Amino acid sequence: MNKLWVFLIFITVITFFSGCTSNKNLVYLENLPQGTEKISTSKQTLEYTLQKGDIVYVKILSINKELNELFNIENSNNQNAYINETSINLKGFTIDNDGYIRLPVIDTVKIEGLQAYEAERVVQTKVNEYFKNATVVLKPLNTKISILGEVNRPGQFVIYRNNINILEAIAMAGDVNQFADKKKILIIRTINNTTTTYRVDLTDKNVLSNKDFYLMPNDIVIVEPLNLKSFRVNTPTISIILSGVATIVNAGAIMYGLYSK
Repeated sequence: MNKLWVFLIFITVITFFSGCTSNKNLVYLENLPQGTEKISTSKQTLEYTLQKGDIVYVKILSINKELNELFNIENSNNQNAYINETSINLKGFTIDNDGYIRLPVIDTVKIEGLQAYEAERVVQTKVNEYFKNATVVLKPLNTKISILGEVNRPGQFVIYRNNINILEAIAMAGDVNQFADKKKILIIRTINNTTTTYRVDLTDKNVLSNKDFYLMPNDIVIVEPLNLKSFRVNTPTISIILSGVATIVNAGAIMYGLYSK
């Protein structure tokens, strides 16, 4: 009987300490010194190239009122309208399977594989063949990232500027939760039907100089769980089982005492 009690106590102690998380997994950039330190990091970023299925916003500005109305769907009454999935599709031009967008009058222009500013120049050159004193503005519209896993608000998020980094993205998702392993952040990136995966460690200050610290449109970020998450989740069940076992042991001890007299 005493051996059984020793076993139960041992299991309880193991359960308690397994719920403890190392401080190294709780702190971002854990190996930064306490004082002020200047870190020489070069901002290595990858420039996003437009792909099939991307939606781009094309605005052609001119002193010619008829030209403005022909090319620009929105008007002064709805320029401040809420931007959602529907409005993006209405205001944008989708790159087709051959890499082209189709513009009124001008017809098709190939922009697949180009960066936004390069595509803008290509469209500008094409517009100059038809109109004088017109200025082209081209921007990607469907610039989203997806954040999944051990964060407080997983989902898709629209990004309005280039070079957003992982820490900023996680902040958009409400930070990580108590089960997150900051050492295991998975990034899934698909470019031209080729998918590449990366892992970064957000507890290491060297991540600041890692090019994968910066995200690209359509990236998927997965915050992986701690190895002990499944054990923690099942802790209540384990506690109930141990409590039941203890109850049975107590009942057996009482009955043993009664019958042994």
